[in-house]
Amino acid sequence: MKKLHLLRTHLINAVPALARDPERLLTFVEEGSIEFRRGPNLTHEYQFTAQLVLTDFSADLDTLIVPLLQWLAEYQPDADPAQAISFEAEILSHKSVDVALRVKLTERVLAKVDCDAGRIKVDHVLARFEATGCPAPRWQLLIRDSAADADYTLAAEWDNAHGG
Repeated sequence: MKKLHLLRTHLINAVPALARDPERLLTFVEEGSIEFRRGPNLTHEYQFTAQLVLTDFSADLDTLIVPLLQWLAEYQPDADPAQAISFEAEILSHKSVDVALRVKLTERVLAKVDCDAGRIKVDHVLARFEATGCPAPRWQLLIRDSAADADYTLAAEWDNAHGG
């Protein structure tokens, strides 16, 4: 489940609260299954719901959701927008919450059997779908609480995982 590791790394790099304390991001897999087809090869696909739990989160939720959506656009663009992400939150105080996100992911694995050599070669296919027309090497997330506010506030910034 290499995608979950990539997602975790992306969020830790992009979300300032997680960059300061990555142990506050807990990751689990729930509702996992493996789809395969009968045949000479052992190619299969992991299908699972990743659960991302952020403990004692006091930043603006957009500092988490916007980088998550950016990552999904690149690594899981075929996700159903209405079902790809769900969440729950427990209000801890006026300033902090525990947030549990559920993100549906798939990961294809090519496993080719070579009977003559007695080998099985496995490749994880982590297809990337570059966002066209927006190759910025660095991103800044600017948030304005309401249209009445004159200025945006810098809430987060991160490097493009692939340098543009």
